[in-house]
Amino acid sequence: MEEKDFIENELSQILASRLLDGKKQACNFLTYIVAETLAGRGEKITQYGIAIEALGKPDDFCPTDSPAVRVEAGRVRKLLETYYATEGKDSKIRIILPSGSYQPVFDSMAKSEPLVVQHFGPKSIQSLGPKVHICYPDTALIRDDSLRGLVYNMRSILPMVMGNFREVRIALARISPTKTPQGDELDIAWRQHQAEFLLQCTAEIVPNGFEIRFALFHTLTHEVVWSDSASLPAHHTQQTLETIFSQLIQETFSLHRGVAMAYWSRYWKTHGTIPSHYQVLVEHVAFIQDNAGETNLQTFMDACQTRTQRYHDDALAHLHYAVLCLYAYMFRGSTKTLLTNQWHRLALRALELNPGNALAHSIFALECFHRGDYEMGQVEIETARQVNPYDTTIGHLMAVGLCALRQWERAFTLMRDIAGLNSGYPDPLRTIPCLFYFRRGEFARIAANVPQYAELGGWETFGKLTTHCRTDDCKGCIHTLSASVDKANNHHKVSLLAVQPLWKNIKQRLSTPAPPLLEDMPVQNTTLQ
Repeated sequence: MEEKDFIENELSQILASRLLDGKKQACNFLTYIVAETLAGRGEKITQYGIAIEALGKPDDFCPTDSPAVRVEAGRVRKLLETYYATEGKDSKIRIILPSGSYQPVFDSMAKSEPLVVQHFGPKSIQSLGPKVHICYPDTALIRDDSLRGLVYNMRSILPMVMGNFREVRIALARISPTKTPQGDELDIAWRQHQAEFLLQCTAEIVPNGFEIRFALFHTLTHEVVWSDSASLPAHHTQQTLETIFSQLIQETFSLHRGVAMAYWSRYWKTHGTIPSHYQVLVEHVAFIQDNAGETNLQTFMDACQTRTQRYHDDALAHLHYAVLCLYAYMFRGSTKTLLTNQWHRLALRALELNPGNALAHSIFALECFHRGDYEMGQVEIETARQVNPYDTTIGHLMAVGLCALRQWERAFTLMRDIAGLNSGYPDPLRTIPCLFYFRRGEFARIAANVPQYAELGGWETFGKLTTHCRTDDCKGCIHTLSASVDKANNHHKVSLLAVQPLWKNIKQRLSTPAPPLLEDMPVQNTTLQ
């Protein structure tokens, strides 16, 4: 018998079992997804297809309005688990419905060798980002009450803060060795949790309070991606801890400058084949951190189109596709007209699929400004900042968009508040805040003093940026900035872009007054004089 015959025979056994007796919807669901997969269409299984072809729903069925398919999928998944624990425990082949997927996998139990952990499981119907395995000290071994209390707070607050960054997934662990994780510990993080990063958090008592240390490891290469520490007063508040963790995540997992995201994107870009459910985010990070050019934009767009056409409820893909529309508008390239015409539809769809996501509110806000609906745009910007006050990436993106839409005062005020920068000499952010986003603030940091500003080309470069800006030439701005930053870096032979120490950033953020509400910002739409 061929493998297909074995699978069809196994399906017949399941459908005839006592467990599925009388469960018509579950039988129809299972029959449909197995048949589609055997026909080579497994990756194209959608909620809508299941609803119409298997569950008998009307043609106007809307997956976003009804959870019927998701509920039935969970039911079938549990039924299969129960079947193989009881009636089907001796089956030579098993039909498994992985969590988060509608495409079944077929697991042969004929061989006696131990199961090999697959490098990746079945392709997900949702685009995803990397997963991080968080490790903390074992509180049972901590004798000092204050230190044990700090670790308990770390274990509760860090996941809460990280949970606001929707592109990152979390796998928790209770115990972390105080020493550097060995290869087998990193392998376990990958095999058991499919976590590509292990974040080790440790704390110790120091004379004036505590010191928290962080180390981030890539589990597939065993490399140390990032490490830092922060001092913490003996009497600290929850806000201080939240600020520390927020800054930690900005440095590691934010889209526009996160070192872990950059490492993750480059890792998969150099491995030939990018897992399909990673492709959208991998290409977005490559575009935003490595090369904000039209070639990378096209690659990013291809990834978005592939995912959204195949999976109509892929929330992350629709969201980042909507963000891409902003980039296309800025570049004024051949894709501008096509994508700006889709911007409204994609922004609405992104908001429907990601109602609690700050980035979704941000890109919808910018689309509102693009259409001239300034009142709704203001509401959505403030909503975005309230949904996730920890993520300054959202603020950077909104400043980029407002600048591209010639909302200069709003853009500059927002960028100044988020970046914690004043409006003194020189003032590149007022001219083109999108540059701060596309090159991770490098121009602004290097231009902080006169000698370094001269290495960027001085006022000649500044004049070029202003000229590009006045003519809506964002592409020219990005090119000029990239050339000047690269020239400055080559002059020093080492990067001038080292991020400020974590604790310095934290103290700056703690001392910075709360940003004004949008109603307090200037509302005029001005151009540079």
